[in-house]
Amino acid sequence: MSASSRRTTPLPAHWASLRRAVMNRDGWMCQHIRYDTGEPCAEPARHCDHIVPASEGGSEGGSDDPANLRALRDWHVLRKDAADAGRARKRAAAERWQPARTRRRHPGEIR
Repeated sequence: MSASSRRTTPLPAHWASLRRAVMNRDGWMCQHIRYDTGEPCAEPARHCDHIVPASEGGSEGGSDDPANLRALRDWHVLRKDAADAGRARKRAAAERWQPARTRRRHPGEIR
C-alpha cells in the first residue's frame, strides 16, 4: 500500500500472485468496456482493479475473487476511483442527514 493510499480494507497476503494471475488472464490490457463501441479499451494496463469495491458490498461473495478483478489502465482507474469516492460521499451525507423534527435544536433556537 502506498503512502497516498486511502484503502480502508487490507489486501490479502497473496495479493501479488493474485494480481499477476488476473493481469496475465487479461493480457495486461485494459478491460474497461467502452461506451461507444461496447468493446474493451485494450490499452496497456498497470492496475488490477476491484470491479465491485468492498465499500459497496464487494466483500460479500469475495471481493478478491478473480471474477471481481480486472486489469485497467491509469486513466480508467482514476475515473473509477473518483466515481467510487463520489458515491461514498453521498452515502455518508445521507447517513448524517436527519429530518428537522428529530434533529436536536441548537441552544440559540430554543425559546
